[in-house]
Amino acid sequence: MIVLLEEPESWSLMMLVSAVAIDNAEISVEGKEAIRRWRSDHQEGSPELDGLTEALNDRLNGAIDAKLMRRVKSKGRYETVRR
Repeated sequence: MIVLLEEPESWSLMMLVSAVAIDNAEISVEGKEAIRRWRSDHQEGSPELDGLTEALNDRLNGAIDAKLMRRVKSKGRYETVRR
């Protein structure tokens, strides 16, 4: 299974997570400003957003692979299998 986010999807995810952090997390005013600056650096079409999209795809697919691959003992040996 492969998940492939496109830039608009990663931008939407970033906006949602950062808005929840700013509105609901108990962080300092300086922390909220740092999140806002980071968010403004990652506008649609920016190279930073492209890098974020690649990183999100790598992490998501890595987590899925780790969850779906298991080490099992078969005939006295350990094998890595996909489930």
